[in-house]
Amino acid sequence: MTEAVAAIAVPQPAARAGVSIRSLAATLLGLFALDNLVLLHFWGLSLPVTVGLATAAGAGIWGLSGTFSQERARVPTGTIALAFAISLLVYALGGEGRFFYANTDWQIRDAVLRDMATNPWPYAYDIKGVAHFLRAPLGTYLLPAMFGAGAEIAMLLSNALRLTLLLALGWHLFQNTRERAIGLAVFLLFSGWDIVGTALYSALGLHRSWDHIEPWNLGYQYSSHITQAFWVPQHAIAGWTCTVTFLLWRRGIAPIGLFAASIPLVAIWSPLAIMGAVPFALLAGWDVLRRRAFYLNDVALAALAILIALPALLYLQIDADKVGMHLLGTYPPQWLACVALEVLPFTVPLLRERESAAKDKPVLRMIQFLLLAMPLVQVGVSADFQMRASIMPLALLAILFAQWICRAIEAKPARTAAVTYAAVAIALGSVTPFLEVRRALVDGPSPRPLCSLVGVWDKQDAEVVPFATYLAPVSKLPAALRNVPVTAGKSDPGKCWDRKWVTPIGL
Repeated sequence: MTEAVAAIAVPQPAARAGVSIRSLAATLLGLFALDNLVLLHFWGLSLPVTVGLATAAGAGIWGLSGTFSQERARVPTGTIALAFAISLLVYALGGEGRFFYANTDWQIRDAVLRDMATNPWPYAYDIKGVAHFLRAPLGTYLLPAMFGAGAEIAMLLSNALRLTLLLALGWHLFQNTRERAIGLAVFLLFSGWDIVGTALYSALGLHRSWDHIEPWNLGYQYSSHITQAFWVPQHAIAGWTCTVTFLLWRRGIAPIGLFAASIPLVAIWSPLAIMGAVPFALLAGWDVLRRRAFYLNDVALAALAILIALPALLYLQIDADKVGMHLLGTYPPQWLACVALEVLPFTVPLLRERESAAKDKPVLRMIQFLLLAMPLVQVGVSADFQMRASIMPLALLAILFAQWICRAIEAKPARTAAVTYAAVAIALGSVTPFLEVRRALVDGPSPRPLCSLVGVWDKQDAEVVPFATYLAPVSKLPAALRNVPVTAGKSDPGKCWDRKWVTPIGL
């Protein structure tokens, strides 16, 4: 009794100001759950019912994600503010909010956002007398589109918020300020050695553009993280979410349920990114089953995520067989050039390192196998599968490479050769993201769309997205949903932009 009174009397140190990992993780999953439920509102569910379901989902996610260690340090609010500033800058430079240049992938994406922001939900397009509906991963559009005329700014803020949460969660993957600075720098600058490939092809007389150098290998392409953020933020955010939740579990920081729940919830953002996450889900599943290292909360959280995402998963499957998947015919020297300059410079040093944590080795082997195999598969357009399914393996590789650099710096004595090699490897790769930033600063903001999606379709400049990627006939819907009014694209003007859309040289 005396000891208890004394403990109360003695001033206790104030809890460190900041946000707990549980709050950050639950907020991130809650936002993706909201996207899945707003899809139901897009298909006609009343707003009050949608809000009620979202509230229940958020409460469930919060309640089931309470297995984090409460002793783990909170992320300082100043760090979160800095992460938001960095995230806002990244996506603004990518063209969101229309402050800087947006790459040609945004021709279609802008039209989709415009249609969703200006038409009453649900709606369809009339194409040669046949009603078609949007059957695409709409996660990135749903919440921003609800802001009407402010949809573009809302998308910028939505994406920046999610990247902020990911950076804040990733804060726990490094031990101190120096390590975190190294991790952030490596992640932002991480890329294959596109500069070397471009120089070699140019020396052989095969002129490659120095404006957009990633397509240097004639169809094979692994994208830098900045390229992903600028060109395909929806795929990047989905893949990075799975990456961070996987590593938090792998480090014993977060429960396996967090990673398991993230996969179905982000499918409405990017099915291609999920394809790259599935092998790691199988690896994680085998590990926790073998060790019996899971709890009822983990199973319940994963089940809740699947229940929330089920309508979206079914929606994405409607008439999706036209997208297609098959093996690519491969020219061995071309494949070898790809892996020699994009993959092996980063995987080989980590696999050879004796001090590397033993639990990293299976993950590294999986990463290397996937990155060697992905150029051989095609899903959808051109190299889309390689570029998008590789987002999680590449993000994992970047973080593991950054942690390897930190170990090399902190070793006694410092491993100078390893640090020097790492600096050269990152410097060579950094040319790619710097060239992407250069284009954002040199080319003016891209024009706003004046047409609907179907109006833009035949006027795309440099990009030819297949019809089936975004649209499917209304007749493919379940009978109860086929009464969709045709309201979009009924009065498109002859010009879809008031000025020319600058096309990156090299496409």
